[in-house]
Amino acid sequence: MRYLHFADICIDTHNQLLYRQGETINLAPKVYDLLVYFCQNTHRVISKDELMEHVWTGTLVTENAISRTLVKVRKALADDPKSPQFIITVPRKGYRMVAEFVEEETARNQQVSDTRNCESHSQYVKENSSNEVLSNSIMTRSDTKNTLSKNSLFVIAGLMITIAITFILSSKSNTVLQTKQVKALTRDVGVELYPALSPDLTHLAYSKEVKGKQSYINIENLSNHRKRSVSHLKAALSKPVWSPSEDKLAFLYQHNSVCMIYWAPLDNIKDKESWQTITECSEDSNPHFVFSPDGKFLYFNDRQSASHGYQIFRVKLSNNEKDIVNQPITNGLGNYSFDISTDGKNLVMVNSEFSPSTRIYTLNIEESKLEQTAKLDYLMRAVLWHHDNETIIHPSPHPAYELWQSSLKGTKLAVVASNTSRVKHLSRLNNGKDFSFVSYLLNRDIHFESRNQQDIELDNSTVMDYLPALAHNSNQYAFVSKRTTSAEVYLSDLLGVSSSESTQQLTAFNKPVKLYDLAFSPDDSQLMILADNQIYIANNNSLTVDKLAIDNIAIAGVSWQNENNLLLSSVKNADWNLVRYNINEQKLSPLPAGYQGGVYSALDNSYYLIADGSFQVMKFSNLSTEPQTIPLTCQPSIINRKLNLKVTPDGLVCQSSAENKQYMHYSFASKSSQLWQKLGPSIDFDIKKTGMIYTKMKQSVSDIMQTTSL
Repeated sequence: MRYLHFADICIDTHNQLLYRQGETINLAPKVYDLLVYFCQNTHRVISKDELMEHVWTGTLVTENAISRTLVKVRKALADDPKSPQFIITVPRKGYRMVAEFVEEETARNQQVSDTRNCESHSQYVKENSSNEVLSNSIMTRSDTKNTLSKNSLFVIAGLMITIAITFILSSKSNTVLQTKQVKALTRDVGVELYPALSPDLTHLAYSKEVKGKQSYINIENLSNHRKRSVSHLKAALSKPVWSPSEDKLAFLYQHNSVCMIYWAPLDNIKDKESWQTITECSEDSNPHFVFSPDGKFLYFNDRQSASHGYQIFRVKLSNNEKDIVNQPITNGLGNYSFDISTDGKNLVMVNSEFSPSTRIYTLNIEESKLEQTAKLDYLMRAVLWHHDNETIIHPSPHPAYELWQSSLKGTKLAVVASNTSRVKHLSRLNNGKDFSFVSYLLNRDIHFESRNQQDIELDNSTVMDYLPALAHNSNQYAFVSKRTTSAEVYLSDLLGVSSSESTQQLTAFNKPVKLYDLAFSPDDSQLMILADNQIYIANNNSLTVDKLAIDNIAIAGVSWQNENNLLLSSVKNADWNLVRYNINEQKLSPLPAGYQGGVYSALDNSYYLIADGSFQVMKFSNLSTEPQTIPLTCQPSIINRKLNLKVTPDGLVCQSSAENKQYMHYSFASKSSQLWQKLGPSIDFDIKKTGMIYTKMKQSVSDIMQTTSL
């Protein structure tokens, strides 16, 4: 079989291409596999279990992977799910392909809608795929005949210009990757992170996380799968990086406020006496680091505190001298990800300041020349140089299910790998063509604990449901879910039983966003939605959503004061600022200096603000008077852009110790604090007079994958 035909649709099974109405579509591997399986099983109902067995053989996925891939199949076929012509959903049974696709070894003689048959179209695409300009300029055979007969001089001149442009561009062209297959390097129980293959590709080093233990490093021989583990009783070890000579491994050491980058000889790495310090790092940083190809330097990024952006440094390994790299300003996240080219000549770095955008910079290392090449309207989570030293590899926009190849101008060139789970922790293999990454699947479910401590599971999907928020005076709750692939906000009734009938999708973002916090206004008429330095306000009655006009502010946390005012924790010039935002007037006004965040309690008409540095909670009965110290500290003040201080029906609660994550409760009645008797639900919870809503981790899977050529 070489082709699958139906009407004006032709699938080239050799090249995994689909031709429809003159359009050429490059099918991702799983999209192709699912489509072909449907075509080969026409008119038969196919269950989800059958699809998982035949299309995702040997791969750990959820049913949501089928739904996501099916959306892409329908998009390729231009099949409307509300009025399907190809694939119909059979309730509670599965799916059925209703179009009769015919398998053939050679292309039909009949022409498709663009006047080329499938075979000639395929050949046409092959011959011209190296240059989009030439591809778009050459006409179809019948059109070319007519045009030549009418205006041959213009056509000849146009072709000559096109050939000249093609020659110039081809001399400067980059290697554009085709979509690659993916194979698993690890399938162990637990979570594997930060993969690093040795330069000779014989060993894999990675971080291993097991519940109840500090993270440690495994070094696995890929030929016999024997492992050596490197661990520390008190500290977490992570982020292994091979030296170019392969005889040493660098890694990150973190314990309480201590952050160090060590390296050690591979043959004696289990002996802690062999560990040598490369550099220290800040307790508030999670540095990324990489060796220069010649092995003389280690590049790493660091930040002075949680309010500072990342800066990139270089350590000379012969004497541990450290200097700073020429780079852009470091407000917001700063220079949070970077990579050095395989020839050692250039750095690429990504920088984000206030808005959900990314700037791409390159640095000529020898000349210390910095150049901004692009500004993108989404947050690029990480960046790698491609093997060609001219293009970059990075995750697709959040939530990332693909690896993309892009130009330094940010133009997407190709999908390197398409995955059924999300991707992170990219690394480049030393074979001139492939990459490794972490494929991870998290599934959190939302639960409600009533005042009588009855635990109720709410409307949950097979993927991430998180950031739950309880209404104050009604039986509503809000949450974020990835049930439609992207992160969207949902509103539901708290009925005491799980019910999907009462759940409504509140948002429909035009482009993928990452969400951090939800909060109902005091009278429950509005819902605050915190995204990447953006705030949306939803009207819970009309179900409309509006974005607030707030720009050039690094927003770290938000809480309500009243129906018309928000308290914003922000960072400006590496300093914390607490401000009030009036929604109607669209106006910012400062609050007392020296505080990182806080809440307003209508129960006693007071502000409770977290002091900068000491994390001490201070009570303001009036912002113009001196505050009172209360026996409560909240450390840190912000956790993943969510305020670490909540008002309960009778007081305040927050995580009080960064080390053991204990929660303390301050009582308005007794004016004292004591250990909160609840289980530690992490910051992903909300508590009101009706009870507590929180998330439970149902499934956490993280495996290391590698791209391979088709």
